[in-house]
Amino acid sequence: MSKDILIVEDEPDVATYLAAILKTNGYHPVVVSDAKHGFQSAKKICPVLICLDIMMPQESGISMYSKLKQEPATREIPVLVISGVIQTDDFDFRSYIPDESIPLPDCFMEKPINVAKFLKTIDTLTSSPRKKKRHTHGC
Repeated sequence: MSKDILIVEDEPDVATYLAAILKTNGYHPVVVSDAKHGFQSAKKICPVLICLDIMMPQESGISMYSKLKQEPATREIPVLVISGVIQTDDFDFRSYIPDESIPLPDCFMEKPINVAKFLKTIDTLTSSPRKKKRHTHGC
């Protein structure tokens, strides 16, 4: 089974750091630096998880997340939102996407990440039973 994890992050140092952590722990990180390529890559590789930055130039991670959850081929892929701008405790997702038909992200994490918590979260999200379900949607 593929252990592809898509990292959508515009800060090269952060992307490299996350990719190194994942690779060291047996995952195959795929890094893209913007939401447009992130969405295309998600449809193409059907990763077991997407690590998504919120604040990116041109198109935000929020916009990409909305597209992911509306696309049958990607809607079941778990998403871990990672942000240095938004504090987890204060983040009101519904203020950005009020549409209740779009589910909340699977997890929020602040930068800088706690590596142990990051890996535990990834393990939990990638071992979720719903990853089998998403294969029925074209991935």
